[in-house]
Amino acid sequence: MNIFLRLFILIPLFFAAFGTSAAPHPLTGSSMINNPQNALAFAQMGFTVGAIPADWAYTKSVETRADVIEIGQNQKSLLTFRLETVSAQAHLENYVRQFLRDYNQYGFEVGQLQSKNQGNLVVVDLNQKNKTTRSRQVFFKKNNHVVIATCNDVTARFDSTLLVCNQILNRFQWK
Repeated sequence: MNIFLRLFILIPLFFAAFGTSAAPHPLTGSSMINNPQNALAFAQMGFTVGAIPADWAYTKSVETRADVIEIGQNQKSLLTFRLETVSAQAHLENYVRQFLRDYNQYGFEVGQLQSKNQGNLVVVDLNQKNKTTRSRQVFFKKNNHVVIATCNDVTARFDSTLLVCNQILNRFQWK
């Protein structure tokens, strides 16, 4: 048998045996970046997080906005990450407080604000005024970047969703 014919047959078998997962176009279909458990999209934004549950997936394409990642179990149980650029001298709690008055016009009441980790982390608990959903926003700051992580769900499931969000966010690290 011709050596080229052998290679033609063996090369596809070699790649199939090692489970390659290429997509026809980047960020589509079976692309590894489309699997939140691989955390590649988070690394591209400059941070890592804890293990993502196997039953959570991206709820919006990571192609739509490079500075926003949204994962969840369904359209209501969501954890959204947004990357913003701020002044390196900006004090995080002051940055967060300037937006607190806006929450009211969007139908949310601020339940609690906590500043932690020497001011590099701020936690804000929010309740929707009609009591249908609850949210927790966690702000992480490093130099001139802020990541806003928002955990959101219907009130009836929020406590269990918050446990999952906390497991993910407790391992947040800047790259």
